[in-house]
Amino acid sequence: MGKINTMNKLSSYLICSMAFVISTSVWAECPATDESNMQLQILGSGGPNGSGDRASTSYVLWIDGVGRILIDAGSGTKLAFDKSGANFDDIDLVAISHFHPDHSAELPALLWTSGGSFRISGPTGSEALPSLESFLDSLFGEGGAFNVISRRLELDPLTVNVTGTDVTEVWRDGDILVHGRSVPHGTVPAVGYRVDIGDHSIVFTSDQNGSDDSFIEFIEDVDVLVIHMTATEDSTGGTAQLHAKPSVWGQMATAANAGHVVVSHISTSSPEVLSTNLRVLADNYSGRVTVGEDLLCVPVN
Repeated sequence: MGKINTMNKLSSYLICSMAFVISTSVWAECPATDESNMQLQILGSGGPNGSGDRASTSYVLWIDGVGRILIDAGSGTKLAFDKSGANFDDIDLVAISHFHPDHSAELPALLWTSGGSFRISGPTGSEALPSLESFLDSLFGEGGAFNVISRRLELDPLTVNVTGTDVTEVWRDGDILVHGRSVPHGTVPAVGYRVDIGDHSIVFTSDQNGSDDSFIEFIEDVDVLVIHMTATEDSTGGTAQLHAKPSVWGQMATAANAGHVVVSHISTSSPEVLSTNLRVLADNYSGRVTVGEDLLCVPVN
């Protein structure tokens, strides 16, 4: 069975109810450069329907003590970003996985007072959802909802083609390399991102149902795999079409030889449901697991 790290408010229930080992040795402060030159900080660990006091999905990557990459910007991101101590002037890349509001709605709030000069990436569009270019134009273009911010922005957009399985180089700076590729999120165009810095790596799986076996190659031997725990093992219908079940996440992590799984996008406030999901995950993956919490910091090593 896998080892579970948790510091969230469900920890007392989980410690009493789980048969496998739970460790509370997690990292709560960023940046912690003595641990690793790259740290993941979770700004929002919750899903779209609310789960206690969790913000919606967002992450910042600290590199050599500086917050340089922002992944997603769901509701609550602005407040969490300010609490993290990161500075938007330092952000070089904003990588949006897809344009559901729980992953993108708070971008204008983040940029309202600070503006910024950075690369921004996101998926191609569909009949139901905008492309990156359409999304940005609707917000910051002429006649856009937040055109007032445009004078403060210098954006370098990069669209990841998600109509196939090709891997796109999103951003590179020295030994920092970011790639993106499509993930199966029902009919929703969505991108998963991999960040490699030297010998260390982290993958953001985004919301996906886990049905694309070729994704395993993209995440192979990753040090930290961030998964989105929305579905339960009994999920059906739309939830199952959009989101992988806990057993699928575990099998994916095992097949890829992932060193450490971080559970995020937690869409339940029920300790019993989360406990059951984690049990199933641990039945299928024997490596280290950390249960995400807002502002939690995890070294990537």
